[in-house]
Amino acid sequence: MPRRIRLILDICIFAGLATGAIISALALLGAFVPILDVINHFQLVIMTLGLIALAMSFVWPSTLLALKRFGRWLVLFILCCSALILLPEYLHRQSFFQADAALSENGSVTPLKLMSFNIYMGTRDKQALADTILSVNPDVAALQEYAPKRFRNQPDLKKAYPFQARCQSWRICTLAIYSKHKLTDIKSYNIGTQAQRNPMHGKLLAATVHPAGARAFRLYSVHLAWPLPLAEKQGQLATLSRIIDEERKQWPLQVIAGDFNSTGWAFRVDAFAERAGLERRDHFVPTFPSPNSVIKHLRLPAFLSLDHILTSATIETASVERFSAPIGDHWPIMTTLYLPH
Repeated sequence: MPRRIRLILDICIFAGLATGAIISALALLGAFVPILDVINHFQLVIMTLGLIALAMSFVWPSTLLALKRFGRWLVLFILCCSALILLPEYLHRQSFFQADAALSENGSVTPLKLMSFNIYMGTRDKQALADTILSVNPDVAALQEYAPKRFRNQPDLKKAYPFQARCQSWRICTLAIYSKHKLTDIKSYNIGTQAQRNPMHGKLLAATVHPAGARAFRLYSVHLAWPLPLAEKQGQLATLSRIIDEERKQWPLQVIAGDFNSTGWAFRVDAFAERAGLERRDHFVPTFPSPNSVIKHLRLPAFLSLDHILTSATIETASVERFSAPIGDHWPIMTTLYLPH
């Protein structure tokens, strides 16, 4: 390779690394500047590219050794910034594994398996949906991007889950709750505005679940907007927080499950949880895209944790796990709630 071309490539690579370092530094400010928090959605991508760049720095035949060394420091800076965001998520997840065994032996609480799944609006396979739910056998399933008329007649699910909440039309909401336990006070909410681009976003379905031998809790199946436009997302989170706060007077135990369209290691979900008096129970669980999703004709590994389970502080949970399904562009997730008597 001619020396001049290598020099131009070296300068371009260095410029790219410098840009990456600036972006990584700005991402750390996402806790204070909401628009910068959008960067944190791609921290797994940034970390992966940073590791590739670090490996390449040892084999790339750079013409300027001083520039190469400084570029390697930029890569290390990028990786450190990503670690500051991702490492707490990973460590928090490990702490849940240690708590699982103790919770399962606690006789003062009742376990209840909760599943959350964005099944994708284009899904028409009734049997695949039924097989997915029945195979993991949750006590309650919160579904998003669910077409109510399309999945109306499902005898297998109706037998296993006699209590069901759903909207009458997908134009109202594409949400559903399947339950083995009695459901009461079913309500649907439109928490989006006319300005949002996706009519499925900004929707909320709520029902009170009455498990045998445990206190009832209020369950919300939710599907929120993308991080941008920022004003729309912030408005939906504020409205959701207000609804939860109002209903807490009647139902102090609350659980939210669904597609937040915000990744867990960004700051907005935890900021919402703190404002709403809830705790996020999933940590370091990438759920999008699933193996069934094709983005621009590429099959990519999951790099966004868009699906979450939040609960009142008085509800303990096991670790949140994802599992495979033959349908859906998201991985379904599940946990065990330990409900007080």
